[in-house]
Formats: sequence, structure tokens, C-alpha cells
Amino acid sequence: MSVSVPCRVGGGAALALCLALGGAAMAADPAPVAEAPKSTIGYPTAAAALAALKAKPGVTFAEQNGWTIATDDAANAVWSFPPERDPAYPAVVRRQMTAGPKGAVIVQMDVLCSASKTACDDLVRAFERMNDEARRQLQGGGQ
Repeated sequence: MSVSVPCRVGGGAALALCLALGGAAMAADPAPVAEAPKSTIGYPTAAAALAALKAKPGVTFAEQNGWTIATDDAANAVWSFPPERDPAYPAVVRRQMTAGPKGAVIVQMDVLCSASKTACDDLVRAFERMNDEARRQLQGGGQ
């Protein structure tokens, strides 16, 4: 599944906020999330993605609320892996940044989730809300 979210950023700190903002609550939403016919992250499973990132030079890791966050500065990408206790486990969310028009930054979000459809849909919606909130804050509309 793939979603593009534009964010306007002025520098590294704002970019990090746009990509790594975390902690949104996962609330149920009745609208189903569209699915891609195959993995769009470049790996067949979340575990394979995590193993490849651990072996890739320059990728840094952090833990945030139990989530494993891998930052690949060379690819302008942040990978988020939920803990085993999360309903969406096993899953991975990759948010990759590319340049857009007029200083905008496009965040391409790809998700690979092997949990239930409901848990995976909730995961996608939570990250879409985080992306929206980051975009609002970066554009000066945050609270």
C-alpha cells in the first residue's frame, strides 16, 4: 500500500519531525484502506526489511514507545516497526522523502502489514494522521 503526503520543510529538524513524528492513537475508521497487490517496500516481510536495514551501513536505530525506528539518511527514509504486542505486528511502515515543487517535500509512505485487515487498516490510518499533523505543524497550523 502506498500513500504520498506533501510536507513543506525548511531544514533537518522539520524533516525529522515530518518523518518520525510518533505516538498517534489508532482509532477505528470504517473506511477500508486500499491495498497494493504485492509488497511495495522492496522486501517480502517486515522481518526481512529489518534484517536488511541492520546490515546496511549508515542506518541508525532507535526505540520509541516500543517501536523500532530505523533511519536511513542516504535514502531519506524512516522505517517504523511495531513491537510484538501491537495488533499490527508484524508490520513495517517506510516513509521516504523526495523533493516536490516550490520547496514542498513529498513523503511517500509504503506499508507492509501481515496482521489482520482491521489492524493493518488502523496502522495505515494512524500513520496518515501523523503525516497530516506533521504537515499542519510544519505549515504553521499546529497547536
